[in-house]
Amino acid sequence: MMNDPSFPQNPSCCSGSPSCTAALVLGIIALVLALIGFFLCLGWVALIPAGLLAIIALIMSIVAASKGSPKGALVVSIIAVVLTLMACGAQIWMVSSASAFAEEHSVEFQKIMDNSTKEVPKEGESLRRPQAPAPAVPAAPAAERGETSDTL
Repeated sequence: MMNDPSFPQNPSCCSGSPSCTAALVLGIIALVLALIGFFLCLGWVALIPAGLLAIIALIMSIVAASKGSPKGALVVSIIAVVLTLMACGAQIWMVSSASAFAEEHSVEFQKIMDNSTKEVPKEGESLRRPQAPAPAVPAAPAAERGETSDTL
């Protein structure tokens, strides 16, 4: 059945086309970087290469698809571009939310900073505060301590 000429033969994605294979690989790498872009700390670091790789993969997959290659790389690169744009939007939203929170609570932050600078010791002073002496513990009688009185 597989060798039957009437049976449609679907070539595997990017078979025989190096530009299609390269576009697929770049698109997958861009997808992974775009997913990392949703994290707050790593986002901006990963989004710049994700965007560049997604655009390069999109261009390469359009060229390969126009030459008759399968469109798998094109789909992956379009998804990578969309996901990168979504991650950029998420990063912008997170940064704007954090800055709005900081502006709302700037007075409280300033009070905390002022209080922390008052507690910084001057040169030659110690950070330790003087401790109150420990309360004296009354001594237990000799019988409770396990001592015997053998004084003769």
